[in-house]
Amino acid sequence: MEILATTSTETTTVSTVTTVTTVAVTTVTTTSTTSTTTTTTSNQTSCTFPCVCVGISSSTLWQAYPSNSMYMNIDTSNCTFNQTPLYFTSMAGSASHYGLTGYGAIYSPTSTSFTIYIQNVFDWNSSYLISVATIEAWNVNWFGLYY
Repeated sequence: MEILATTSTETTTVSTVTTVTTVAVTTVTTTSTTSTTTTTTSNQTSCTFPCVCVGISSSTLWQAYPSNSMYMNIDTSNCTFNQTPLYFTSMAGSASHYGLTGYGAIYSPTSTSFTIYIQNVFDWNSSYLISVATIEAWNVNWFGLYY
């Protein structure tokens, strides 16, 4: 089984300052670590049988849909699927995503993308729904597979 994904690793700069004071002498020691960012991307010309690819689509990709809904077009082109896979989704976030429906229904699937539509049980309008989606980080976890 081949699994494709994009992995990003980021190391944060850490600075430590230690101050030692004696009666007549002050010593300051500073230790710094340099920040390094490494991005590893699996780019293959095609995905071989069976093929699995996973991803997380950002909460900033939601778009308004009439009434109390929103939708997201999810790009899977980095997976290099040879055919349209089966897609599966789940929602993640910090709060209130329990009141969302429809995210498991996949629309217009192709080898490079698919779309999901979301409604909410709170009766929030689309613009407020998108605002909450951004604030509460309603990301879409997705999984594509063909065999």
